[in-house]
Amino acid sequence: MKTIFRLLTLGLLMAAIIALGAAAGFAQDACTDADGQTTLGDKFRAQYPAKDIDGRKAAIETGKQFLEKYGSCDSAKELSDYLKTTIPKMEANLKVAMEADVKAKMISRFNTAYTAKNWDEVYPAGKELLAKYPDEFRDVELVLGSVGYDESFKNNFKYNDETLRYARMSIADLEAGKTFSANYGVPKEFVYKSKDNALGWMNMTIGYIIQSAQKNKKDAQPFNYKATQANSETSKNPVPFELIGGYYFEELNKIVDEIQVLAKTQSDKDTPEVAQQKVDAIKAKVAMSNGTAERAMDAFSRAYTLGKDPTYKAKMKKNVEDAYNVRFGKRESVDAWIASAITKPFVSPLTAIAPIKDPEPVVAPAATTTPVTTAPIKPGTTPAKPPVSTPTKPAATPVKNGPGSKPQAVVKRKPVAKKKGA
Repeated sequence: MKTIFRLLTLGLLMAAIIALGAAAGFAQDACTDADGQTTLGDKFRAQYPAKDIDGRKAAIETGKQFLEKYGSCDSAKELSDYLKTTIPKMEANLKVAMEADVKAKMISRFNTAYTAKNWDEVYPAGKELLAKYPDEFRDVELVLGSVGYDESFKNNFKYNDETLRYARMSIADLEAGKTFSANYGVPKEFVYKSKDNALGWMNMTIGYIIQSAQKNKKDAQPFNYKATQANSETSKNPVPFELIGGYYFEELNKIVDEIQVLAKTQSDKDTPEVAQQKVDAIKAKVAMSNGTAERAMDAFSRAYTLGKDPTYKAKMKKNVEDAYNVRFGKRESVDAWIASAITKPFVSPLTAIAPIKDPEPVVAPAATTTPVTTAPIKPGTTPAKPPVSTPTKPAATPVKNGPGSKPQAVVKRKPVAKKKGA
């Protein structure tokens, strides 16, 4: 029995050796496979001129197959040597082409959405471009930092948060001196033409959204003021001045409320000392209302002067008159006050408002020296509250357009009323 097992084992070993020898013989036969070499070589030569991604991938794969099968054969040496140096170059070029293809598709996605004003698609497409190519497509920041401003005038506040984010990003990059295209924007919907102009618009966009859409007047003022001071179209636009005037109106109304509350605390039963304290407190508030009213008048005077549309101008002038009436108790001489105010530097809303105390009225001497008893002194009529001012959409003026930009979006820009002043 043992002899049988040994014979069987020996037989299996011999079969394995024969099989290996046959395989080795088959591998060696590849070098004599002239038809196979010719067929695979011709296939590579046919695929090599391909320009598309899939065709170039197929050519590289065929070349690798040829090397794997015939790379060590003397009969295939000429083509093998060529493939050994060419395929690495083809792979490197393919990588560049694939990256370019991805980039082109990303640009196409953005441009298609931008041309259609499909902002739901513009934002993800723009984010994708900025994430992959931040230095090359920085102008897209200005687009994403602009959409919410225009849409807010349509009562569409969907894009405000993203607009604020990218407007702030744009300001940071502009101030840091980072590179934008010569257009500072993407034609033709959002083009700002210069660094200063872009800065002005980004500040005005932020100020407008924070104040009008988010109802946060106080935090909007640094941006509104920068828009008025920039070497930009925004310094000649009535909107930031109107926004600042609206902020002062809100503050003025608060002060008028406080004055009215203080006035109601006065009583004929107050001691002279208490009566005087209340009068002094009211006078201090009146002085602050005077200063605040003049700030409001100044801001609305500039909005009125810069405005073009008659209806808009009428509204701004009425705002000036309302504040003027709070300040002086009359409406005469408003035009003269406006003409004088706009010749002076515009005061920042970030600076403290100085109270303005009017001179005490001169009292004629009494005709008799007989002592008299006087009632507690009260200030004059408390100021009437001006109406709450809400920003108005200005009328349209010609838009700013320029030549091509990166990415090459083909978009038309219509006059944007709110961006070009009233």
